[in-house]
Amino acid sequence: MLNVKEVTKYLKQEGITDSELMVIQWILEGKITARRAKNIKIDYLVNPGDLAAFIIEKKIEENTKRFGIDFEQWEKTFHDNQKLKQEIEQLRTSVRIEQAKVRSLKKMLQAEYALASAPPLSYNSLFGLDDSADKSLLKKEFKKLLKCLHPDRGGDEQLFKVFFEHYEKLK
Repeated sequence: MLNVKEVTKYLKQEGITDSELMVIQWILEGKITARRAKNIKIDYLVNPGDLAAFIIEKKIEENTKRFGIDFEQWEKTFHDNQKLKQEIEQLRTSVRIEQAKVRSLKKMLQAEYALASAPPLSYNSLFGLDDSADKSLLKKEFKKLLKCLHPDRGGDEQLFKVFFEHYEKLK
């Protein structure tokens, strides 16, 4: 606990006042919280925490008058701005992640379209012939394949049947 002289000394160091009478007036007005002392030589005792709060209030008042700014409002605005900056950064990160996802999906779709848009399989492409090859050449290639696939020559019966049906359609 601090007496009035000590409080005046601290307030003088802070540039607020150097008058004990002013300190006593602030105590009587309730601006500085203090209690009466039992000792006759000491009038009032002030808690250091209460003195620190008073000094901060006075500094804010002084700066408000000096700069024309409400520092409590400024501090609130400053903290709000800091929060908004953090939210903006989080949103930017989210946007970057979403853009990366979109790019990946585009690549996947392009690959899928490339696979889906493959030219239709034709007999000519199956046998490695040009699209302009005539029908007789195609029949010859079919006969060679059917000869190889015939079950009597050790070929697969199922494959032989499938290709024979296609050969019949070609005729």
